[in-house]
Amino acid sequence: MKITRSYWLGLGSGLILSALLTMVFSPLQGQALAPRDSSPVTDVKQPLPTPSEPDPIKSPEATQPTQVDQSSEQSTTTPIDRQFVIPKGSSAEKIADLLVAQGFIKDKETFLLDARQQRVERRFTAGTFNLSEGLTTEELLHRLVK
Repeated sequence: MKITRSYWLGLGSGLILSALLTMVFSPLQGQALAPRDSSPVTDVKQPLPTPSEPDPIKSPEATQPTQVDQSSEQSTTTPIDRQFVIPKGSSAEKIADLLVAQGFIKDKETFLLDARQQRVERRFTAGTFNLSEGLTTEELLHRLVK
């Protein structure tokens, strides 16, 4: 493939366009961000309502929870990555024992069987890995062998 000036121009404009789309679409909400209310600010001071009184300025829709509140609740339920350390010289059995002890897997034998079937039993390397609970055995093996 011959790399020409038009190739680089297309590549650059595609990257810029994708960056702009990323800024417009929030990955947490999955929808376009709405512009903020740009109502004019006045210097009229109004008394603050007491907690027992409803706010006359706010509409009934403003008292309902917003999308941001719901997304923050969802983000607390997502699994959190934890570090998993494979010590130097560890065998597949030792790694399976550590995974069971730290709650990443429930069954040692299933993990060892999958490792044998995928022929990665001896390809584990020592190091620190970021893992989360609930990963499948295949995902764990893929992350630990990388």
